[in-house]
Amino acid sequence: MKVKAKDKQLESPKKAAVFLKEFREFITFLGTLWGLLAGISVFFPLSSTLLKVIPLQAYEADGVFNHLSPPLITSVSTVITLFVVLSTYGRRNEYMGIGTRIARRQAWVSIGASMAALVVYMTIHQIYGEYAYDVFGLGSDDPLKLFFEIPLLIAYTTFFSLLTRAFMLLGMVEFYRDN
Repeated sequence: MKVKAKDKQLESPKKAAVFLKEFREFITFLGTLWGLLAGISVFFPLSSTLLKVIPLQAYEADGVFNHLSPPLITSVSTVITLFVVLSTYGRRNEYMGIGTRIARRQAWVSIGASMAALVVYMTIHQIYGEYAYDVFGLGSDDPLKLFFEIPLLIAYTTFFSLLTRAFMLLGMVEFYRDN
C-alpha cells in the first residue's frame, strides 16, 4: 500500500509539469500571427452579431428567430468554436504527423465546407423569412418554427467552427514548421 501512495505522489508532479509545458506551448502558439488569428476566430460569431454581416435578428426586430434567441445562437457558436480550437490543438501531433501538405489541404477543405454551410444558412434563412407565414402557415409563436431555427443554428455554428478549424490548421503548420 505504501508503494502505491508513493507512486501517486510521483505522478502528480509529472502530470503538472506536462500540463504546464503544454500550456506554455499553447500560449506561445497563440502568440504567433496565425495563432492569434485562430484565437480571434473563436469570437467571429460575436463579431458577426456586432457587425450584422450575417442576418441574425430576433423575430420582433424584423428577423426570423422566434424560439432561439440570437444571443443563444452566438453563445453556442462561440463555445463550439472554442472547443474546436482546443480539440484541434490537442490533436496537433496527429496533424503534424500527416505532413504539412495534407494539413493545408484539410484547411482548404474546411474553408470550402464552411462557405457551403454559410450558403445553406443563407438559403434556409431566406426561405424561412419569405415563406414561413404565407406558404408554411407558421404563426408568430408556432413551435414548428424550430424545424427552421435548429438547422439555422447548426449551419451558423458549422460555418464558424470550420472556419476556425482552417485557421488552426494553417497556424499549426506554420508554427511547427519553424519549431
